[in-house]
Formats: sequence, C-alpha cells, structure tokens
Amino acid sequence: MTAFAFLTAGAGALVAAVSALALGFGSLAEPGPGFFPCVVGLVLAAAGARTGVSTLRRTAGAPGAPPLGRSGVRRVLFMLASFVVWLLLLPAAGYVPGTFVVAIAMSRTVGLEGWIRPLLLSAALTVALYLLFDVFLYVDLPRGILG
Repeated sequence: MTAFAFLTAGAGALVAAVSALALGFGSLAEPGPGFFPCVVGLVLAAAGARTGVSTLRRTAGAPGAPPLGRSGVRRVLFMLASFVVWLLLLPAAGYVPGTFVVAIAMSRTVGLEGWIRPLLLSAALTVALYLLFDVFLYVDLPRGILG
C-alpha cells in the first residue's frame, strides 16, 4: 500500500507538471486547458503523499497488514467493473443518468445501507458534478438520451 501511495503521488505530480507546462495553466479568471488536470494532479499528489506517510507511521511498529480477503477482492473488482460500465454508459445514457446509476451501485458496494442513503448520495453527487463540470467549467458532457 505504501509503494502504491507514493507511486500515486509521483504520478499526480507528473500530471500536474506536464499539464501546467505543456498545456498552459492560464489563470483563475480564464483557465487554460492544463488548469483542471494540473489541479487534479496536485490533489492526487498530496493525497498519495499523505497516505504514504500515514501508512509508514502506522506500520512502523505494527505487524503486517492482514490480506484483503475474498470479499475485499470482490469489492475492488466490482468497483473497477462499475467504472467500466460507467464509461460504456456515458455515450448512450448520458452523463447524468449514467453517473446516477453507477453511483448507486458504488455506494452499495462500499457498504452504504438501505436504499434511501445511496439514492440521496447518488443524486447529490450527480448534481454537484454536473454543476461543477457543465455549469462552472463549461465542459461538454455526454447528453445521451437527454440530448
């Protein structure tokens, strides 16, 4: 886990540097094409570094972490499959319905109980991401059946 966290931090830093230098950062008033990838890369680098350092501190005197187990492996595989399904759904269903459905599946996968909480979380996530990308950042999202 520690090596993956630091690898993620390095990849995030690389994405931030390349996008800022090659694509152009722009400014907050007029973001360039490298603005969003740079910010995401910086967040990824910070999260990876924080996770790596935290893991090093926690495991310094502790025995090895327990194996993931069958249910953990199934959860990870289901999350990966959900991402693939989401990517396949986007052109046909559109961003809003595709994101809503896959967010429900993912929230159930991570253990959110009942149906009200996953539905509310998925609706809030879908609306927030739609507002962020379509309204504030002017990114054309796939319209699918809503287009």
